[in-house]
Amino acid sequence: MIGGPVDPGLHRDIDAAIGAFPHDVLLTKTGTAPMLVIKYISPAYANAYHQPGKNLFISVTPGFTWGRATYVTPLAFPTSTAIFGRVGIVAGFNPYYKHREWRTFDTTVADNERLYLRWLQTRALYRRFALTAHSGYIAQMLRDAFRRNYEIDCVLFRPDQSNPRYTKIQSDVWMAVTDWKTMPGGRKTIAMGHSEQFTEPRITVLIEEEFKDQMGGIHRTGLLNLTAAPFDPDLADKIFHAYNKGEIVRIQS
Repeated sequence: MIGGPVDPGLHRDIDAAIGAFPHDVLLTKTGTAPMLVIKYISPAYANAYHQPGKNLFISVTPGFTWGRATYVTPLAFPTSTAIFGRVGIVAGFNPYYKHREWRTFDTTVADNERLYLRWLQTRALYRRFALTAHSGYIAQMLRDAFRRNYEIDCVLFRPDQSNPRYTKIQSDVWMAVTDWKTMPGGRKTIAMGHSEQFTEPRITVLIEEEFKDQMGGIHRTGLLNLTAAPFDPDLADKIFHAYNKGEIVRIQS
């Protein structure tokens, strides 16, 4: 572990907080629970997903919320990450990947969030994380180490970037999903490249809005804002059916 051993009591509490994937996070308005996620990306990278055979890409950018992972959103929150790109890629997933149930750490639960913060403060790198200009890179090291040490397949968390129309910080749920690579000697590390955790990703949603950062990226403001009307309450289910039919849902600004 980065920074030495963890107090046994804290270690037990963290391990006990890691559980099965909570399927209620998948529920849409009509009560269906499709095993689908959505990831919005730039049109520059989206054309490959118009044809079958392309996997989602594992994000490795330093400073991302939970380190190296594939960042997606349950389809129940169909516009939550549209602030990052105009093209919504929908894909299937199975939290029983390779006959092993996902170990899930749910930081939308305040007690679990506090456990992570306690763990973070025990690490030797915490001071450099908090007090130097290298916080993005060190944050990635620490978050990867936490997930690796506790073999966490999926972290659930609240959005840390927002737009009042598209993203609801208090209720939306985002996912950071781990792909594992087995090293010589049997040690597991976090993989890079293309994710094997998601199946049949394809273009299913097009958003007509564009966004730019405010406050260093804490807020993502829309550039067009042609309407303030709420989204169709059945949007998640419409996307679900469009995905199964190979169609595309277009969402106005």
